[in-house]
Amino acid sequence: MVVIDNSCYDEAVRTLGSRINEARIKLSEETFLEAAMLIKFFPYLIVVDAGGNDLLTLRWEATTYVHSYKYTGELDLWFLNQYDILILRDCNECSVELCLAVLNQWSGKKLVFVGENWKYIIDILPEIEGKECVWEDELSDKEVREIFAGEKYLDIRPGRPHQEEMDRFYENKMTYDEVMTFTFLFADRRELGERNSDKRFFIVDAGYENIGLFTLFRKAVSLAGYAKKKGFIPVFLMKIEWGIKSIYQDFIGDDIWVKFFNQSEGYSVEEVMESKNVYFPPIMYNASIMQNIMDKFSEGTELDWTEGIYNESICNYLDEKTGEFLPFPEKTLGVLARGTDFVNTHLPNHAIHASMEMVGDKIDELMKEWKLDYVFIATEDADYFEYYKKRFGEKAFFTDQERYRPAPGELLANMHRKNPDKPDSWRLGADYILAVYLLSKCRSFLASGSCSGVGEARSMNKGAWEHEFVFELGIN
Repeated sequence: MVVIDNSCYDEAVRTLGSRINEARIKLSEETFLEAAMLIKFFPYLIVVDAGGNDLLTLRWEATTYVHSYKYTGELDLWFLNQYDILILRDCNECSVELCLAVLNQWSGKKLVFVGENWKYIIDILPEIEGKECVWEDELSDKEVREIFAGEKYLDIRPGRPHQEEMDRFYENKMTYDEVMTFTFLFADRRELGERNSDKRFFIVDAGYENIGLFTLFRKAVSLAGYAKKKGFIPVFLMKIEWGIKSIYQDFIGDDIWVKFFNQSEGYSVEEVMESKNVYFPPIMYNASIMQNIMDKFSEGTELDWTEGIYNESICNYLDEKTGEFLPFPEKTLGVLARGTDFVNTHLPNHAIHASMEMVGDKIDELMKEWKLDYVFIATEDADYFEYYKKRFGEKAFFTDQERYRPAPGELLANMHRKNPDKPDSWRLGADYILAVYLLSKCRSFLASGSCSGVGEARSMNKGAWEHEFVFELGIN
């Protein structure tokens, strides 16, 4: 997102040097559109007034949403229309585009512009008809609660959505990334052929480059369910052609979905790419708050997995390996022991996981209490693997996946990116699916803490475990 940051003007002048005139653009209602096209070529842009005087310094701020300025499809005001009052904090690329493209169609009654930077552009924006407009240099959270008590208001602010509880949403606070995604999700319609002229397809793709496979799967399914509820046919094409590549890609643009999963609605990607109405999402990421809103909206809408969720290659792999790594499922305790990221980096807003010693002690306790003879342990951590292999000996079973020792503070995904000899992306994902599948086939289940693998194991198990225990040690 392009933002105004006059505090870096001196740095911008020094950095741009002889290129400064190339990086100057005129102030107009199209300033941010022009800046969005140019910012990738310059570290900063300088906005000048009608007299050619330097007025604003613009820079790029990393966000989970990148605006494409394509309006060949339709805007969706479902989310914004739930509110009578919108508070737009900070004058930036997203807030200005809402004023230009959306707010004349919004059903609400009042706009509150907050921030000193609005003074540079608010007078050159087109009139937003039928709305009361107020500009405030500052407006604290306390003032918002007092002034708008009892009103249906939404406080929209900069910030990157992340793994978090719903508290912010319940406080009527949303980020520009979230609001822009809801509003522009179906704005890019393309005619790719003449087939299926009576249908609307939505390509399910997003900024899922740095998350695990089951988190990616659940977020993609949430996005697909939301699109289906809106009347679109979701089609998974997870190329993630922006940012850094996912560890499940061998190159940028490598389709993750087709490696592991089937399509859900009976249409192939090839057919869709010859169809009349195909909608592409903007660069976006449905973090936890947005994912929960999507899930709530699409409640009761089921994807049609006629051929099953996993593709033939994964199903064959599961069939081939199950007997080898889980020979006595009815006598086995399945254990998910997360190491690596969950102990090395203490991921913010993620569950705290029990140590390998705590899990080991719990295994001893539960095997005795639940009358089990064997333990199957799923872990990607090399130290955990060595510890449990030594502690439980012939009672313990493991898959033959590779295991790792990331440096303290290093994410496993980043370690893989630096390693030219990492396993190929299919094997990396297939081994993760296999481990969770085997957990679901055990008689009982133990986990070091909550994570997406726990949720997926439960989903695969369908309530068949005789016993279940998940450590609950709080949140980082």
